[in-house]
Amino acid sequence: MKNAIAFLFLFVSFLGFSQKIKLKDGVILVDKVEYIKLREDKVSRRCYIISNLKGEDILYIKGMDYYDPAEVKPTTPGYYSDGKVFYFEVLSADLNTIYFENRPSGSPFNSLYTENTISNLFNGEAINSDGTLNLEKLEILSKKIGFEFSKKRDAINNQRSNNTIIIKEEPRRSGVNINIGR
Repeated sequence: MKNAIAFLFLFVSFLGFSQKIKLKDGVILVDKVEYIKLREDKVSRRCYIISNLKGEDILYIKGMDYYDPAEVKPTTPGYYSDGKVFYFEVLSADLNTIYFENRPSGSPFNSLYTENTISNLFNGEAINSDGTLNLEKLEILSKKIGFEFSKKRDAINNQRSNNTIIIKEEPRRSGVNINIGR
């Protein structure tokens, strides 16, 4: 009985600390309060621009993918996933600095595919209430979340490039080859 009460207390406390993140008319709402604006980049596929409520661009979210042979798994009988691993890179608005990488939430058909990234920015307090970036908090968030996807991608690419192909060259034989009886 004590365990059940403790579990119930923990469950209720987790519900109290979770944020409701919604996208409404291009504005991200966190617990029904306007936080930032999010719009899809019309030039690049699976990329988004984060701006403050004034419309000034502050971050760029870029969709990336790589092939991982370990991710090829059966989905239904006779069908396999293609082994692509998709993730987001969070960059500065000028695209010169990559701050961290994050796994998308849900599916690309979801109304808020970037929910994990927005949640991390909110919980890490990387964006101030006036819509400016808090670079100190963003650097801390960058160190916490890191670059696991690009590290794994680079390891897979290095593994592929380290394979050595040996081509055996046979010396040419002098003379004439004659096949009789065919």
